Amino acid sequence: MSIPFESAAVYLLGFVGLAAAGLLPYRSWLLMIDVFKTKGPQVRKRSMFVAAALTFGIALWSDIQVVGRVFTCLTEAYCGPGVASVWGYLAMLGAVYFAFEAVNYLLRKVARG
Repeated sequence: MSIPFESAAVYLLGFVGLAAAGLLPYRSWLLMIDVFKTKGPQVRKRSMFVAAALTFGIALWSDIQVVGRVFTCLTEAYCGPGVASVWGYLAMLGAVYFAFEAVNYLLRKVARG
């Protein structure tokens, strides 16, 4: 029995999304601490802070939205059109986490100069 590529991608992103539910707030906090420790010109520090704050806000908002949907699915009778709705929500969160880590990596590269 083989799993189609699309299903495998959703499951993989779903498992990443499961981990991201707890990792996003922690990694966002670490990013903000690193931005505060950045040395260099004031303009660069300020622009890095704005980029980090936007990344922080968008990532946490996405985390809260998806975790709320998953919680609703687990506690109410209707979850969505199919059983895979929770996997879809978690896959969205996994994609957000990959994007967050990419931006995090770029900000750290810029901070090091």
